[in-house]
Amino acid sequence: MERKDKELKGSSNDIISSYHKLLKSRTQGITWLPKLKGLSGEEAKIAEESEEVQALKAELKKTRVVKEKLETTITRVRKDCDELKDINMTTVKALERETKRARREE
Repeated sequence: MERKDKELKGSSNDIISSYHKLLKSRTQGITWLPKLKGLSGEEAKIAEESEEVQALKAELKKTRVVKEKLETTITRVRKDCDELKDINMTTVKALERETKRARREE
């Protein structure tokens, strides 16, 4: 068990270093290998995205705009509701006072 652990940890004589040496020796004669141009991250991302994903992203953007408008509307309605509650409470108190006065006068 200890021998396997040493091999996996990467000591100087283990399998991993041997593999890297083998790989290096096999690729030394290949002159075009270092010249390979990899796709940049953005190019790879664009290539991977299908039309369906792009359509979903566009729909998500529209949904976010609708959500923001809805939140604005909800905030305005809540504010209006609070104002109406205040007005109603003031009216109820005024009516209660008037009712008490009317009862006293009778």
